[in-house]
Amino acid sequence: MNNLQADVLPPPNGELEQAYINEYLMGFGYTFGNLRALPAMRQHDLMCGASMFASIKLADVESRSHLIEEMHGGQRLM
Repeated sequence: MNNLQADVLPPPNGELEQAYINEYLMGFGYTFGNLRALPAMRQHDLMCGASMFASIKLADVESRSHLIEEMHGGQRLM
């Protein structure tokens, strides 16, 4: 992949990841936009938690996808 493609293509699952981050933040009464009003340490802690939450959720989606592919005779991509 060349540099132009890296700049143009969104990351895989980027929108889903952002949705999970937003879900996590909303659970604490925040949005991505209003985090700036918080102290830097609180922002960091919330974003670390949101990142972990999104990673776990994305791994679950991927795992379920592979299971469904296997159940229907599809080939696993690894």
